[in-house]
Parts: sequence; structure tokens; C-alpha cells
Amino acid sequence: MAAKRFPLDDDIALEDLASLLLKAHKDMQAGGQGLDWSLLVETGGSPALQGQTWGEIRQLVLADIAPGGPKARDRNPFVCFRDAAHFGRSFEDAQVALVEDLETFALYTPGSIEAHRADATAALVKRPYNAKGFLQVIQMVNYLALKGVQIATPELRARLHGLKVSSGKLQAPKPRFIPKTNEIEEWLDQLQELEPFRAWVMAMVATYGLRNHEVWHLDSLPGEDRDDGRLISVGHFLADGSGTQTKTGHRFAIALPEAWIDRYRLNDRTHARAMLAELRRRNPIKTAERSDRTVQFINNEQLGRVLTQWMRNSARPDRELPVHLYGYHQPRQLPGKSKPKEKRERCKLYDLRHAWALRARETTTWSTSLKAQAMGHSEAVHARRYLVEERAEHRRQGLLQLVAHDEGRTSASASASGTEAISPEIIALARQLAALKG
Repeated sequence: MAAKRFPLDDDIALEDLASLLLKAHKDMQAGGQGLDWSLLVETGGSPALQGQTWGEIRQLVLADIAPGGPKARDRNPFVCFRDAAHFGRSFEDAQVALVEDLETFALYTPGSIEAHRADATAALVKRPYNAKGFLQVIQMVNYLALKGVQIATPELRARLHGLKVSSGKLQAPKPRFIPKTNEIEEWLDQLQELEPFRAWVMAMVATYGLRNHEVWHLDSLPGEDRDDGRLISVGHFLADGSGTQTKTGHRFAIALPEAWIDRYRLNDRTHARAMLAELRRRNPIKTAERSDRTVQFINNEQLGRVLTQWMRNSARPDRELPVHLYGYHQPRQLPGKSKPKEKRERCKLYDLRHAWALRARETTTWSTSLKAQAMGHSEAVHARRYLVEERAEHRRQGLLQLVAHDEGRTSASASASGTEAISPEIIALARQLAALKG
């Protein structure tokens, strides 16, 4: 069948076609229907109505980002169409959609657009065209065109593409502010006194370097492993391409530092099981059964957001944890220049996971393979993503650990931090984890 709506002389259209075919192939491999052939014809997958309304466009997008929709796992570029977001707030559903309104949103920051609507003298602020947010805008506009939305014109798409190309190298991501181990401990101590339930959840995340939603999916808790009480079993998931996830098995995580297991009663089985049951009661796990009898987990993202908002919630700061945790970022030192001052800022939840990776780098001689297995990702991801904020001190302490191991002694830094240098038990544990992974 000819792909008539993808002209050969249109580079953007050819990129869209390649993306469409690749996604269809993945969908077919996952058991779906594969390619929707109607998307190859000139009118696209949706009828190209004369004078489409914002309500029609929003209905189309909201259906695609809903659980089970084709964009459920990649909804971030499209949340602007939700009721409480930009297009839901700024336009009535019966209002005819105009190219200028989509173009304005694509080129300027939403905050400046709202300020300009309230006061015409307020200046519109351009988006940074080399930032991730602008790439998501381009993705959104291209997808609208693919779905037959008229205001996503070829001219607008070409202009956005040109701005992306001319903006140069992609803007570096914002720095993470990684908390120090002793300050995490002080923070957890205060939480334990003020809010024991949320303190237990945060202690599990910090001690094991868990992802946001993984606390809900603990299969075994500290002290329950028959061979090593430091291990826990965490549910492992595989995305099926439709926005839901199948629980395919489990991975094992290890406590670091081990002392936190006793300090925060993580291995008090009665207490820990009660805390986990309470977490699941307050925010239940939602599942759905497919026709092939596989069980899908459909709200992991929402569960993760609960913990994210415990740490930082700009809309409802009264719901945040009563004690804030701060982390640090060391700007790069240029040759011949004095060392920049370390910056301090409030942490986000995922910074606790990054802190675990850096703590393992600094205080253990574990291999990258072992650390990556414990965190549930590949060695490449571990090095590329979780060591970005590694400071010179982390590298120095890690080197001292390796030297101490090679010389057959325990380094002072390991003893001071409350963790052990490598031992026969840790070597046995590494082998055990490798065997379980295999």
C-alpha cells in the first residue's frame, strides 16, 4: 500500500513514517494488531474536519494518553491537553482551533502566555529551542499532524524543525542535588520521630536505592531472605507497549549502609509488614487482566507520584514531609580557575536512588555489574545516568577502597562510614546475585 501522506521530499514526513512503522512493529511483537493502515492515506487516521474544535482535538489526544492508549507510556508531551492544563484552561471545547494558538504554545513558555492573556503588555518569553521541553513540543505537533489535526500544518512543523536545528547542541540537563549519607541519616532520624509511617517508606527507598513505585511491589523484606538478611526481593516489570506493565519476575536489592536496617526497624518483620500493608491500603495497586490472562499493573506512575509529592509539592506544600532534605552539586572546575563553590538545594525523591549509587561507588569495591544488578538496570545505564553527579571525593574514596582491598586491609574511610570493605561474605553475595540474575 502506498504511504501517500508521507511525501518523499519532506524529511519530517519521512521521519514520521519511520517512527510509525517501528512502533507498529513493536506493537505486533507485543501481540497487538500492528500497523493501522488508515494512517498511510492522505487524510490520516482521523477525519480532517473543516474547523476542528479544541474539544475534538483534546478528546483525540486524551484517548491516546489514557491507560491502554498508544501514548500512555509517553504522555508527557501531551499533558497540555488535559482539562486543568494549558489547552483545557485557555480554550472552550466548542471553540474552533487556530494555527496561531498552537504556534504560540510551541514557541513561548506557558507561564508567559498566561501572563500575556491577563495583561497584553506582558512580554511573551521564548522557549529555549535546545531544551528537552521544546523537543517534546515538536513531538506533540508532529503527532497531531499524524492524527489528521489540521492546525499542525506542514509550515509550522518545518519552522519548529528549523529552530531545533539552528539552536545547536541539546541543552545539558539540570544538575541533581545529591544528599550526603550522614545528612540522609539525620533526616530519617527526625522523620522517624515525627511520622513513623512515611519515615519507614523513605528509609526503604534510601537504604535500597529503590525507584518510586517499587516500594509497593516488595516481594520479600529485610530479614526474610533465607541466606542473607540484607537482601530484599523487588517486583520486576516489562512494558507491553500499551501503557501498562506486566510483572515478569523480581530482582534482588541489597542494603547500603547495612546499619540502617536495624536503625529504622526495616528487619522488624511484624512492623515492616504492617507498614507495607498500610502503604498499599492508602494507595492501592491497580491491575487489569487481559484476554491472554496476563495481569497488567496500570497505576505504577501514579503510585510513584505519591512519594514524589511527599518530597516536593508546590501545589500543596502542607502535604510534604515535615522535614526537608538538601543535597549538593559541585560545578565543574575550569583549568586555571578557582574551584567553584558547592551549591545546595532541596532534594527530589529520585536523588535518594542516585545517592545509593554514589555511596556504593565510594564505600564498596563491588563491581559495576553487581551494583547495576542490585539497582535493576544495565551496566551502561549505571555508569551513564547514576554517576553523572560523581564528585572527586567519591572517586577518591572509591580508589582508596580498591587499594585497601588489593593490599588486604580495611580502609579507614570504610570504617568511618559504617560500611564494610570487601569480605568473603560480600564476594559470596556477589556470586549469589549473579546466579539469581542468570
